[in-house]
Amino acid sequence: MHAPSRRRFVTTLAASAALGCAPAARAAEGWPSRPLTLIVNGGPGSLPDIFARPLAERLRAALGQSVVVENKPGAGGMVAMTQLKQAPPDGHTLALVTNAHLVWNPFVFPRLTYDPVTELQPISPLAVIPMALVVPPRLGVSSLAEFIALAKRRPGELNYASSGNGSPPHVLFEMLRERLGVTLVHVPFKTGTEALTAVAAGDTQVYFAGTALVEPLVKDGRLRVLAVSPQVSAPTFADAPTLQALGYPGYEGAVWLGLAARSGTPAAVIQRLNAEVAQALSDPALKAALLAQGALPDHASPAALAQRIAAERRTWGPAIQRLGIQPS
Repeated sequence: MHAPSRRRFVTTLAASAALGCAPAARAAEGWPSRPLTLIVNGGPGSLPDIFARPLAERLRAALGQSVVVENKPGAGGMVAMTQLKQAPPDGHTLALVTNAHLVWNPFVFPRLTYDPVTELQPISPLAVIPMALVVPPRLGVSSLAEFIALAKRRPGELNYASSGNGSPPHVLFEMLRERLGVTLVHVPFKTGTEALTAVAAGDTQVYFAGTALVEPLVKDGRLRVLAVSPQVSAPTFADAPTLQALGYPGYEGAVWLGLAARSGTPAAVIQRLNAEVAQALSDPALKAALLAQGALPDHASPAALAQRIAAERRTWGPAIQRLGIQPS
């Protein structure tokens, strides 16, 4: 990160830390004064959309204003994040975000249309998305060790699928591939469903994706799990070892969802929203809905989330640049 960006990021962190001192119950006077908009980088029925809608309903009940979900997929999240940065900083426009939007994108996209350091304000994490490393049974491997051995015997012959250049499955598997010491060919698809179909058909040989996405095909035997990260309670993955146990730590919380606002949103509004997210995540029905999608509920203060983002940028940024991960 260039020196000016580092200075801006430190300033943002300091501002975020100061938010922790504001009483959560004290909202800006008169807020919310109109319906809220929750921007989602994903189409209707996508995983982010599935998370956004029950959260919007709980925020509506808590705040006394409707919360309209706007689906804005495309360009690695730039469409959604640009809309957020152009909104007034008054807390009436929010976005569902991932670490791809706040951590990875500045290192992946040469011409990013928003600055996550100066233009976006983290509010709270919502959930960690466990990942599963899967292969088709016809590949003939039953463990990660066997897969590594096969890939080393056939360097550059095996393919791995992703839901697009710069997507979490692409970034995460490139990081893992380097640590495994193998050479594979990346095959990007437009959506996770297309990638999943390709690996189930054997057109590609491995996929690192959310457990909820791959679970139906694991259940019916069309995919085999080599590892998960982190451990999940779903019976489908009960016997799968974690990457950490296999000697590859660092992926335990590698994909997460959160809530963000426009920078400059009043601190009291950010704190109120953070408190409402915590309350929503304590709802047994919402917890069950998250778990049904393979997600693990996660909450932290705005300052703690900002610190997490800073730490991840220091860890992931140099690796993404070293590996040359680009959007196309």
